[in-house]
Amino acid sequence: MKIAVLWRYPTFKESHKRSLTKSIIWRVMGVAVLAIITYAFTKSLFATSLITILHHGVFIFGYYVQDRFWLWTKWLDGSKWKSFARIFLYEIVLANIVLGIISFAVTGSLQQMTVITLTYTLNKYWIFYAYDYVWSRIKWQTRE
Repeated sequence: MKIAVLWRYPTFKESHKRSLTKSIIWRVMGVAVLAIITYAFTKSLFATSLITILHHGVFIFGYYVQDRFWLWTKWLDGSKWKSFARIFLYEIVLANIVLGIISFAVTGSLQQMTVITLTYTLNKYWIFYAYDYVWSRIKWQTRE
C-alpha cells in the first residue's frame, strides 16, 4: 500500500465543535486523573499543581490536533486497531515524553518521574479506549 493512499480526507466528517467539545472534556478528565496520581507519589500540592498545569497546558491543544488528524487520515479506518494506534501515538509517544520531562523538571527525581508517568499512562489507556467507545455512540447533529 502506497503512503499516499493512507492519507486521505475521511468519508465521515466530524464538526470542529464536536472535536473541541471532546478535547475539553478529555482535558478535564485528564487534569483530575493526573492530579490524583501526582499527589499520591509526591505528597506535594505545589508539585502536583505545577506538573498538572504544565502538562495539560501543552495538551489542551494536543488532543484537538490528534483528533482532527485521525479524522483526516484513512489509516486503519474500520479496523479494531485504530483506537489502539490512537492511544499509542498520543499517550505513549507524545504524552510520555512531555510528562516525563515536566515531572523530572519539577521533582528532580527519576524515580518520581517514572512512577508518575507510567501510572498515568497505564490508567489513561483504559480511559482513552472507554472515551472513544462512548463518543462513537453519541450522535451529534450538525447543520450543513
